Amino acid sequence: MSEAPSKSGEAGGGPDPSSGLAGYRELLGPVDRRALFVAGVVARVPLAIVGYSVLFFVQAYSGSFAAAGFASGLAIAAMAVVSPLFGRIADRRGQRGALIVAAVAHPVMVALLICLGVWRAPTALVCVVVVCVGGSIAPVGAFMRARWSGQLGATPLLQVAFSLEAIADELVWVFGPALAALVAGTISPSAGLVLSALFGTAGAIWLLRGADVAVIPPPASGPRHAFRPWRSRRLVGVLLANAAVGVIFGVNDVTVVSWTTSIGAPQIAGLVLTAYSIGSVTGGFLMGLVPGRIPAYRLFVVSSLALGVFWGALSLAPNPYWLFPIGLFAGATITPFTISTNRVVHDAVSPTVFTEALAWVSAFVVGAMAFGSFIGGVVDEAGPPDAGFGVVAALSPLPVVVALVAGVRWHRRRRVEGLPVGGS
Repeated sequence: MSEAPSKSGEAGGGPDPSSGLAGYRELLGPVDRRALFVAGVVARVPLAIVGYSVLFFVQAYSGSFAAAGFASGLAIAAMAVVSPLFGRIADRRGQRGALIVAAVAHPVMVALLICLGVWRAPTALVCVVVVCVGGSIAPVGAFMRARWSGQLGATPLLQVAFSLEAIADELVWVFGPALAALVAGTISPSAGLVLSALFGTAGAIWLLRGADVAVIPPPASGPRHAFRPWRSRRLVGVLLANAAVGVIFGVNDVTVVSWTTSIGAPQIAGLVLTAYSIGSVTGGFLMGLVPGRIPAYRLFVVSSLALGVFWGALSLAPNPYWLFPIGLFAGATITPFTISTNRVVHDAVSPTVFTEALAWVSAFVVGAMAFGSFIGGVVDEAGPPDAGFGVVAALSPLPVVVALVAGVRWHRRRRVEGLPVGGS
């Protein structure tokens, strides 16, 4: 789909009032938009802390790191599996029902999990409830992007909104795990779970404002749209590229810990990953300054290329301390890749399935990260502690290769069908 030209472009190519810092000011000017953004930040906190909170809690009450790691993985996997279902409900019936379910079910499941831990319940039963704890968290990032899409439409401000959401994701993932570790260590092993319940409930209730109807109401008559990514080569390319990136992230995280531990400085692993996140926040802010009129798929290809170059460069680090500067640049490619992914999905799917489509993208990334963590662990244990970065370097070209192949095939098909190939 080609993108609508900006008003400034129609008027004769003057400066775009929705680009640069002016775009952020315009987006967050109205009070209700600022409130929506803050509500989204609060509501997505459980996404970042529940895995770590389950890890600390189960380990404290079972005494087993193996059981704790397994339970934490179950919680994260449950989030990935259930998020497309939440997205479909939100697209077809509005976000209100999904948010009410999350606001009620998550604190109830957290309370039940804490009780089972105190009662020393069998590990199998604890794991069943852990699945419910992770599966009761709504995909707030997808919900927020759908809200902005419903409010802004295909305007240059939408890219600014996607940039803002990417920054929010990174901020939560930077401070969330640290907060979970802090309260679990200083207050109680269950404190992180309690925080997840409190933030999740408060954020979901806050987001209920304006969620009484679907973001984009489905048509009153005619066939109901469904998310069928296999009908679009570009969507398939986006999903596969994001899966490759998820594997890269999973391998990287394990290898950072493995390498820093091997030199007797495991404490700097968190600082290295924080450097990645600082770069990612910076990249998201700068992406918001890029004119929104640039075709979405072109941005996707360029951001995939940048990601491949800088993540491949991690294998050149002579020691873990070099991961700080290289990781800063590698991290700066994360949010541009995410933002361009969101824009391609926005342009490629019906508005009535947009939330579900974004939830599927997230599920591909999270599921692939789990697989990447397994690969990283196997490789780093069998070889040198930094062997995983060789895997990262080998996989880093995959996203741009997939993006180019999908884009070339799409253009070729459009030419064969006699359709225009410009735009996004």
